[in-house]
Amino acid sequence: MHHRSSVALAALLTMPMLHGCATVAERPAVSAQANAVVPFQAAKAGRVGESADVVISWSAPGATSVTIFAGTDPDSIERVSPVARGGSDGSATVTGLAPGKRWFFALVPDRGAPLVIADRALHLATMPNLRDIGGYRTSDGRWVRMGMLYRSDQLDRLSDADFATFSNLGVGLIADLRTATERTREPDRVPAGTEHLVLDVAAGSKGGLGGDMRQAMQMIATGKGAEMLTEANREFVSLDSARSAYATLLDRIAAPSAPPTLYHCTAGKDRTGWATAVILTMLGVPRETVIADYLASNIYLHRKNEAALVAIAKSPTPISRENLEPVMTVRAAYIEAAFAEVERRYGSFDRYVSEGLGIDPATVERLRHRYLTGQSD
Repeated sequence: MHHRSSVALAALLTMPMLHGCATVAERPAVSAQANAVVPFQAAKAGRVGESADVVISWSAPGATSVTIFAGTDPDSIERVSPVARGGSDGSATVTGLAPGKRWFFALVPDRGAPLVIADRALHLATMPNLRDIGGYRTSDGRWVRMGMLYRSDQLDRLSDADFATFSNLGVGLIADLRTATERTREPDRVPAGTEHLVLDVAAGSKGGLGGDMRQAMQMIATGKGAEMLTEANREFVSLDSARSAYATLLDRIAAPSAPPTLYHCTAGKDRTGWATAVILTMLGVPRETVIADYLASNIYLHRKNEAALVAIAKSPTPISRENLEPVMTVRAAYIEAAFAEVERRYGSFDRYVSEGLGIDPATVERLRHRYLTGQSD
Protein backbone atom coordinates (compact mmCIF):
# COMPACT_ATOMS: atom_id res chain seq x y z
CA MET A 1 0.00 0.00 0.00
CA HIS A 2 3.04 2.26 0.12
CA HIS A 3 4.05 2.17 -3.54
CA ARG A 4 3.12 4.93 -6.00
CA SER A 5 -0.02 3.30 -7.36
CA SER A 6 -1.39 2.78 -3.87
CA VAL A 7 -0.63 6.37 -2.94
CA ALA A 8 -2.62 7.56 -5.93
CA LEU A 9 -5.49 5.39 -4.86
CA ALA A 10 -5.33 6.24 -1.19
CA ALA A 11 -5.88 9.94 -1.49
CA LEU A 12 -6.93 9.97 -4.39
CA LEU A 13 7.87 40.34 -21.38
CA THR A 14 6.38 40.62 -24.69
CA MET A 15 3.23 42.57 -25.41
CA PRO A 16 0.38 40.21 -26.10
CA MET A 17 -1.35 40.40 -29.46
CA LEU A 18 -5.07 40.09 -30.10
CA HIS A 19 -7.09 37.93 -32.47
CA GLY A 20 -10.85 37.60 -32.48
CA CYS A 21 -13.96 39.69 -32.52
CA ALA A 22 -12.55 42.52 -30.38
CA THR A 23 -10.29 45.25 -31.72
CA VAL A 24 -7.35 47.07 -30.17
CA ALA A 25 -8.07 50.66 -29.22
CA GLU A 26 -6.64 53.50 -27.21
CA ARG A 27 -7.25 53.56 -23.48
CA PRO A 28 -10.78 54.90 -22.86
CA ALA A 29 -11.67 57.55 -20.36
CA VAL A 30 -12.63 55.51 -17.29
CA SER A 31 -14.97 57.12 -14.81
CA ALA A 32 -15.55 54.02 -12.70
CA GLN A 33 -14.33 53.86 -9.13
CA ALA A 34 -12.85 50.71 -7.68
CA ASN A 35 -15.67 50.43 -5.15
CA ALA A 36 -18.48 50.85 -7.68
CA VAL A 37 -20.75 48.08 -8.88
CA VAL A 38 -18.97 45.66 -11.23
CA PRO A 39 -21.24 45.52 -14.31
CA PHE A 40 -20.02 42.10 -15.48
CA GLN A 41 -22.50 39.26 -15.16
CA ALA A 42 -20.04 36.79 -16.68
CA ALA A 43 -16.33 36.86 -17.45
CA LYS A 44 -13.70 34.18 -17.86
CA ALA A 45 -10.26 33.53 -19.28
CA GLY A 46 -8.94 30.18 -20.42
CA ARG A 47 -5.88 28.85 -22.18
CA VAL A 48 -6.20 27.69 -25.77
CA GLY A 49 -5.19 24.03 -25.84
CA GLU A 50 -1.54 23.50 -24.91
CA SER A 51 -0.49 26.97 -26.12
CA ALA A 52 0.06 30.10 -24.04
CA ASP A 53 -2.75 31.91 -25.86
CA VAL A 54 -5.75 32.92 -23.77
CA VAL A 55 -9.38 33.33 -24.76
CA ILE A 56 -11.27 36.00 -22.81
CA SER A 57 -15.04 36.34 -22.87
CA TRP A 58 -17.34 38.69 -21.01
CA SER A 59 -20.87 40.00 -20.61
CA ALA A 60 -21.45 43.42 -19.05
CA PRO A 61 -25.03 44.57 -19.69
CA GLY A 62 -24.44 47.70 -17.63
CA ALA A 63 -21.71 48.97 -19.96
CA THR A 64 -21.51 49.90 -23.63
CA SER A 65 -17.79 49.21 -24.12
CA VAL A 66 -15.05 47.19 -22.43
CA THR A 67 -11.30 47.68 -22.80
CA ILE A 68 -8.83 44.99 -21.74
CA PHE A 69 -5.28 45.32 -20.45
CA ALA A 70 -2.80 42.56 -19.58
CA GLY A 71 -0.21 42.22 -16.83
CA THR A 72 1.41 39.74 -14.48
CA ASP A 73 0.51 41.53 -11.22
CA PRO A 74 -3.24 41.62 -10.59
CA ASP A 75 -2.87 44.66 -8.35
CA SER A 76 -0.93 46.81 -10.81
CA ILE A 77 -1.91 46.15 -14.40
CA GLU A 78 -0.83 49.17 -16.41
CA ARG A 79 -3.64 50.68 -18.42
CA VAL A 80 -1.50 52.08 -21.20
CA SER A 81 -1.60 49.70 -24.15
CA PRO A 82 -4.88 47.79 -24.40
CA VAL A 83 -4.88 44.30 -25.84
CA ALA A 84 -8.57 44.29 -26.69
CA ARG A 85 -11.71 46.33 -26.82
CA GLY A 86 -15.27 45.28 -27.43
CA GLY A 87 -18.87 45.98 -26.61
CA SER A 88 -20.89 44.98 -23.59
CA ASP A 89 -20.62 41.36 -24.73
CA GLY A 90 -17.54 40.01 -26.46
CA SER A 91 -14.63 37.64 -26.70
CA ALA A 92 -11.01 37.84 -27.79
CA THR A 93 -7.99 35.58 -28.13
CA VAL A 94 -4.75 37.06 -26.82
CA THR A 95 -1.52 35.68 -28.27
CA GLY A 96 2.16 36.48 -27.80
CA LEU A 97 2.03 36.10 -24.03
CA ALA A 98 5.45 35.52 -22.49
CA PRO A 99 5.63 31.89 -21.30
CA GLY A 100 6.36 30.89 -17.74
CA LYS A 101 4.26 33.70 -16.31
CA ARG A 102 0.72 33.93 -15.04
CA TRP A 103 -1.19 36.59 -16.93
CA PHE A 104 -4.06 38.65 -15.51
CA PHE A 105 -6.47 40.74 -17.53
CA ALA A 106 -8.14 43.95 -16.38
CA LEU A 107 -11.55 44.29 -17.99
CA VAL A 108 -12.34 48.01 -17.81
CA PRO A 109 -15.93 49.04 -18.65
CA ASP A 110 -16.96 52.56 -19.59
CA ARG A 111 -19.45 52.41 -16.70
CA GLY A 112 -18.84 50.78 -13.34
CA ALA A 113 -15.85 49.15 -11.68
CA PRO A 114 -13.19 47.13 -13.53
CA LEU A 115 -12.73 43.40 -13.08
CA VAL A 116 -9.44 41.47 -13.04
CA ILE A 117 -9.57 37.86 -14.23
CA ALA A 118 -7.13 35.13 -15.23
CA ASP A 119 -7.17 31.54 -16.35
CA ARG A 120 -8.21 29.80 -13.14
CA ALA A 121 -5.99 26.78 -13.85
CA LEU A 122 -2.19 26.91 -13.59
CA HIS A 123 -1.73 23.97 -15.99
CA LEU A 124 1.14 22.31 -14.11
CA ALA A 125 1.63 18.72 -15.27
CA THR A 126 3.03 17.60 -11.91
CA MET A 127 0.43 19.49 -9.85
CA PRO A 128 -2.63 19.30 -12.09
CA ASN A 129 -5.33 20.30 -9.60
CA LEU A 130 -3.68 23.61 -8.73
CA ARG A 131 -6.15 26.39 -9.41
CA ASP A 132 -7.31 29.81 -8.27
CA ILE A 133 -10.63 29.88 -6.41
CA GLY A 134 -11.28 33.46 -7.51
CA GLY A 135 -13.11 34.74 -10.56
CA TYR A 136 -16.60 33.75 -9.40
CA ARG A 137 -19.56 36.12 -9.20
CA THR A 138 -21.53 36.26 -5.96
CA SER A 139 -25.30 36.30 -5.62
CA ASP A 140 -25.23 40.05 -4.91
CA GLY A 141 -23.10 40.97 -7.93
CA ARG A 142 -19.64 41.13 -6.39
CA TRP A 143 -16.68 39.05 -7.60
CA VAL A 144 -14.13 36.90 -5.78
CA ARG A 145 -10.65 38.36 -6.30
CA MET A 146 -8.07 36.32 -8.18
CA GLY A 147 -4.44 35.71 -7.29
CA MET A 148 -5.11 35.44 -3.55
CA LEU A 149 -6.43 31.95 -2.72
CA TYR A 150 -5.36 28.70 -4.35
CA ARG A 151 -6.37 25.05 -3.96
CA SER A 152 -4.33 22.05 -5.10
CA ASP A 153 -3.36 18.43 -4.94
CA GLN A 154 -0.05 17.17 -3.49
CA LEU A 155 3.14 19.23 -3.68
CA ASP A 156 5.72 16.47 -3.38
CA ARG A 157 5.78 15.49 -7.06
CA LEU A 158 6.52 18.93 -8.49
CA SER A 159 9.11 18.94 -11.26
CA ASP A 160 11.79 21.62 -11.06
CA ALA A 161 10.13 23.59 -13.84
CA ASP A 162 6.69 23.43 -12.22
CA PHE A 163 8.18 24.24 -8.83
CA ALA A 164 9.68 27.42 -10.31
CA THR A 165 6.31 28.40 -11.77
CA PHE A 166 4.57 27.67 -8.49
CA SER A 167 7.17 29.65 -6.55
CA ASN A 168 6.51 32.67 -8.76
CA LEU A 169 2.90 32.84 -7.60
CA GLY A 170 4.07 34.53 -4.42
CA VAL A 171 2.23 32.16 -2.07
CA GLY A 172 3.22 33.06 1.48
CA LEU A 173 1.24 30.39 3.35
CA ILE A 174 0.68 26.72 2.52
CA ALA A 175 -1.96 24.95 4.63
CA ASP A 176 -1.52 21.16 4.52
CA LEU A 177 -4.82 19.40 5.25
CA ARG A 178 -3.39 15.86 5.13
CA THR A 179 -2.81 13.22 7.80
CA ALA A 180 0.52 12.57 9.50
CA THR A 181 0.97 9.41 7.41
CA GLU A 182 0.52 11.33 4.17
CA ARG A 183 2.83 14.14 5.26
CA THR A 184 5.56 11.67 6.24
CA ARG A 185 5.23 9.58 3.09
CA GLU A 186 5.01 12.53 0.70
CA PRO A 187 6.37 15.71 2.34
CA ASP A 188 5.47 19.02 0.72
CA ARG A 189 7.97 20.78 -1.48
CA VAL A 190 7.75 24.33 -0.12
CA PRO A 191 9.27 27.48 -1.68
CA ALA A 192 11.84 29.30 0.43
CA GLY A 193 10.27 31.80 2.81
CA THR A 194 6.79 30.24 2.62
CA GLU A 195 5.13 29.27 5.90
CA HIS A 196 3.95 25.65 6.09
CA LEU A 197 0.92 25.14 8.35
CA VAL A 198 -0.33 21.65 9.28
CA LEU A 199 -4.13 21.41 9.59
CA ASP A 200 -5.01 17.71 9.81
CA VAL A 201 -8.68 17.58 8.87
CA ALA A 202 -9.13 13.82 9.30
CA ALA A 203 -7.08 13.34 12.48
CA GLY A 204 -10.17 12.26 14.41
CA SER A 205 -11.58 9.93 11.77
CA LYS A 206 -11.89 6.19 12.44
CA GLY A 207 -12.33 5.29 8.78
CA GLY A 208 -12.07 6.64 5.26
CA LEU A 209 -9.42 9.28 4.72
CA GLY A 210 -8.03 9.29 8.23
CA GLY A 211 -8.59 5.76 9.48
CA ASP A 212 -7.21 2.29 8.89
CA MET A 213 -6.01 2.05 5.29
CA ARG A 214 -6.66 -1.66 5.15
CA GLN A 215 -10.27 -1.03 6.10
CA ALA A 216 -10.52 1.64 3.41
CA MET A 217 -9.03 -0.69 0.83
CA GLN A 218 -11.54 -3.37 1.76
CA MET A 219 -14.43 -0.95 1.29
CA ILE A 220 -13.10 0.12 -2.10
CA ALA A 221 -12.47 -3.45 -3.27
CA THR A 222 -16.02 -4.46 -2.33
CA GLY A 223 -17.61 -1.55 -4.19
CA LYS A 224 -18.25 0.68 -1.18
CA GLY A 225 -16.00 3.55 -2.27
CA ALA A 226 -18.88 5.96 -2.87
CA GLU A 227 -20.26 5.12 0.57
CA MET A 228 -16.84 5.84 2.10
CA LEU A 229 -16.48 9.21 0.36
CA THR A 230 -20.03 10.22 1.28
CA GLU A 231 -19.32 9.51 4.94
CA ALA A 232 -15.98 11.32 4.71
CA ASN A 233 -17.77 14.45 3.52
CA ARG A 234 -20.15 14.25 6.47
CA GLU A 235 -17.11 13.99 8.75
CA PHE A 236 -15.69 17.22 7.30
CA VAL A 237 -18.62 18.87 9.08
CA SER A 238 -18.87 16.73 12.22
CA LEU A 239 -15.29 15.88 13.27
CA ASP A 240 -13.66 18.08 15.90
CA SER A 241 -10.39 17.84 13.98
CA ALA A 242 -12.08 19.00 10.78
CA ARG A 243 -13.88 21.90 12.41
CA SER A 244 -10.64 23.00 14.10
CA ALA A 245 -8.67 22.75 10.86
CA TYR A 246 -11.15 24.68 8.76
CA ALA A 247 -11.66 27.31 11.46
CA THR A 248 -7.91 27.91 11.68
CA LEU A 249 -7.66 28.21 7.90
CA LEU A 250 -10.45 30.78 7.85
CA ASP A 251 -8.88 32.78 10.69
CA ARG A 252 -5.54 32.87 8.92
CA ILE A 253 -6.84 33.98 5.52
CA ALA A 254 -9.09 36.60 7.18
CA ALA A 255 -6.12 38.37 8.76
CA PRO A 256 -5.54 41.85 7.26
CA SER A 257 -1.93 40.93 6.49
CA ALA A 258 -2.67 37.44 5.13
CA PRO A 259 -0.43 36.60 2.16
CA PRO A 260 -1.61 34.72 -0.92
CA THR A 261 -2.51 31.29 0.45
CA LEU A 262 -2.65 27.76 -0.88
CA TYR A 263 -4.42 24.91 0.91
CA HIS A 264 -4.25 21.31 -0.24
CA CYS A 265 -4.60 17.61 0.49
CA THR A 266 -3.38 14.71 -1.67
CA ALA A 267 -5.80 14.73 -4.59
CA GLY A 268 -7.03 18.24 -3.87
CA LYS A 269 -10.65 17.16 -4.22
CA ASP A 270 -12.18 16.07 -0.89
CA ARG A 271 -10.77 17.87 2.15
CA THR A 272 -9.68 20.68 -0.15
CA GLY A 273 -13.06 20.58 -1.87
CA TRP A 274 -14.97 21.22 1.34
CA ALA A 275 -12.56 24.00 2.35
CA THR A 276 -13.28 25.70 -0.97
CA ALA A 277 -17.02 25.16 -0.65
CA VAL A 278 -16.99 26.78 2.80
CA ILE A 279 -14.94 29.78 1.67
CA LEU A 280 -16.94 30.43 -1.49
CA THR A 281 -20.26 30.01 0.32
CA MET A 282 -19.18 32.45 3.02
CA LEU A 283 -18.28 34.92 0.29
CA GLY A 284 -21.75 34.62 -1.23
CA VAL A 285 -21.05 32.48 -4.29
CA PRO A 286 -24.22 30.60 -5.39
CA ARG A 287 -24.47 26.92 -4.47
CA GLU A 288 -24.57 25.76 -8.10
CA THR A 289 -21.28 27.57 -8.78
CA VAL A 290 -19.72 26.07 -5.65
CA ILE A 291 -20.68 22.57 -6.77
CA ALA A 292 -19.40 23.23 -10.30
CA ASP A 293 -16.02 24.23 -8.86
CA TYR A 294 -16.02 21.07 -6.77
CA LEU A 295 -16.78 18.85 -9.77
CA ALA A 296 -14.02 20.50 -11.83
CA SER A 297 -11.52 18.26 -10.02
CA ASN A 298 -12.69 15.48 -12.33
CA ILE A 299 -11.39 17.46 -15.30
CA TYR A 300 -8.08 18.55 -13.77
CA LEU A 301 -7.28 15.12 -12.32
CA HIS A 302 -8.27 13.06 -15.35
CA ARG A 303 -4.75 12.39 -16.65
CA LYS A 304 -3.33 11.79 -13.19
CA ASN A 305 -6.14 9.36 -12.40
CA GLU A 306 -5.76 7.49 -15.68
CA ALA A 307 -2.04 7.00 -15.01
CA ALA A 308 -2.81 5.74 -11.50
CA LEU A 309 -5.45 3.34 -12.79
CA VAL A 310 -2.94 1.86 -15.23
CA ALA A 311 -0.38 1.42 -12.45
CA ILE A 312 -2.90 -0.14 -10.07
CA ALA A 313 -4.06 -2.56 -12.76
CA LYS A 314 -0.50 -3.90 -12.91
CA SER A 315 -0.15 -4.28 -9.14
CA PRO A 316 -0.17 -7.72 -7.44
CA THR A 317 -3.66 -7.05 -6.05
CA PRO A 318 -5.47 -5.00 -8.70
CA ILE A 319 -8.89 -3.46 -8.05
CA SER A 320 -11.38 -2.97 -10.82
CA ARG A 321 -11.81 0.44 -12.45
CA GLU A 322 -15.50 0.28 -11.55
CA ASN A 323 -14.61 0.17 -7.85
CA LEU A 324 -11.73 2.64 -8.05
CA GLU A 325 -13.38 5.48 -9.92
CA PRO A 326 -15.80 6.46 -7.10
CA VAL A 327 -12.85 7.26 -4.80
CA MET A 328 -10.57 8.80 -7.44
CA THR A 329 -13.23 11.23 -8.64
CA VAL A 330 -15.82 13.50 -7.07
CA ARG A 331 -19.59 13.34 -7.32
CA ALA A 332 -22.16 15.99 -6.53
CA ALA A 333 -23.65 13.58 -3.99
CA TYR A 334 -20.46 13.74 -1.92
CA ILE A 335 -20.43 17.51 -1.40
CA GLU A 336 -24.22 17.54 -1.05
CA ALA A 337 -23.82 15.12 1.87
CA ALA A 338 -21.62 17.68 3.61
CA PHE A 339 -24.15 20.47 3.06
CA ALA A 340 -26.92 18.14 4.29
CA GLU A 341 -24.87 17.43 7.43
CA VAL A 342 -24.60 21.18 8.00
CA GLU A 343 -28.39 21.48 7.84
CA ARG A 344 -28.91 18.44 10.07
CA ARG A 345 -26.53 19.55 12.79
CA TYR A 346 -26.87 23.33 12.67
CA GLY A 347 -30.03 24.18 10.76
CA SER A 348 -28.28 26.63 8.44
CA PHE A 349 -24.91 27.34 6.91
CA ASP A 350 -24.58 30.59 8.89
CA ARG A 351 -25.02 28.69 12.17
CA TYR A 352 -22.43 26.15 11.05
CA VAL A 353 -19.98 29.01 10.52
CA SER A 354 -20.74 30.69 13.85
CA GLU A 355 -21.33 27.66 16.10
CA GLY A 356 -19.54 24.81 14.34
CA LEU A 357 -16.46 26.75 13.25
CA GLY A 358 -16.59 29.50 15.86
CA ILE A 359 -16.19 32.25 13.25
CA ASP A 360 -17.64 35.56 14.44
CA PRO A 361 -19.40 38.12 12.21
CA ALA A 362 -16.38 40.42 12.24
CA THR A 363 -14.19 37.67 10.75
CA VAL A 364 -16.80 36.94 8.09
CA GLU A 365 -16.87 40.62 7.21
CA ARG A 366 -13.07 40.75 7.00
CA LEU A 367 -13.10 37.81 4.61
CA ARG A 368 -15.65 39.50 2.37
CA HIS A 369 -13.82 42.81 2.47
CA ARG A 370 -10.51 41.16 1.60
CA TYR A 371 -11.59 38.73 -1.08
CA LEU A 372 -14.48 40.45 -2.83
CA THR A 373 -14.38 43.32 -5.28
CA GLY A 374 -17.13 45.78 -6.19
CA GLN A 375 -20.28 46.80 -4.39
CA SER A 376 -23.37 44.66 -4.16
CA ASP A 377 -25.91 45.45 -6.83
